[in-house]
Amino acid sequence: MKKIWSRLEGELTSKASEILESLNLGADEADVEALEEYIGQELPTDYRDFLIMHNGQSQESNPGFFDMFSLMPLDLVQESWDELEGLRDDAGEDETCPGDWLPFAEDGSGDMLCVELEAGGISKYVSSDENEELADSFEGWLADIHAILKNGEYSYDPASGFGIQPQGPDEEDDDDEGSVSDDDDDVVMDNDDDDDETSMAYKFTAKMIELYEGEEKVGTVAWGDITKVRVSSYAGDPLISINLPEGSDPEELEIPANVASSDKLFKYLGKLKGWDKEAFEEALANADKDEEILVWG
Repeated sequence: MKKIWSRLEGELTSKASEILESLNLGADEADVEALEEYIGQELPTDYRDFLIMHNGQSQESNPGFFDMFSLMPLDLVQESWDELEGLRDDAGEDETCPGDWLPFAEDGSGDMLCVELEAGGISKYVSSDENEELADSFEGWLADIHAILKNGEYSYDPASGFGIQPQGPDEEDDDDEGSVSDDDDDVVMDNDDDDDETSMAYKFTAKMIELYEGEEKVGTVAWGDITKVRVSSYAGDPLISINLPEGSDPEELEIPANVASSDKLFKYLGKLKGWDKEAFEEALANADKDEEILVWG
């Protein structure tokens, strides 16, 4: 474990130093044992060893660790364990995840990375989709991240709030042209005006919002460029206004909150540092009062 972490630490030092700076000091052995007693199971040795080195990440304004996920300290690990236990009690394991999955990273929208306490593997729990196996072990997961960094198959922008973003060579070529490649996570958001051939549509990716008029791409907006997010209403429905720096083209996006797959938009907004999910949901619920509410920025 120490060997692979030393290698990954070296790559992070030169390529994503902000991530290293966001890591907490190691947890006390007694605190790790208290978590094991609380959940009634022992932690896999490699994940346990990592906690002794780094007790997750600071929850202040820092980048994530990998993709959209931030590493959780022990107190949040325990809270997330309780949350999944409650979901299993309500819906059963078939609708959530097995009872020996311990969350260790979260993306702010309900998705979590989990370590399998019995097998030791790493899997992704997806709140609205199928779960996904990622690695055979926590150490193997770190080794995969090391390989991504070493081979240059990534992008990283600390201002975006995301961690290391994996991508292949084709995606790097696309980035040189100011776009990102299509993948299963991309969702086209339409304004439902089928009669208007030039109606605005949006594609949300982990890095940016792509703007389309009809089939033509007319611009992009990086999540890190957003300066304000406000909620108002249009014809009685919630409208999300996203402000950009002065001089941008456009300087504001107005996106209906009730379009199909809006959960993807909410997920990426939720990664903005300092995002208050409860304030946002309250603003959406009160949008019919015909007042504009600043929810971020």
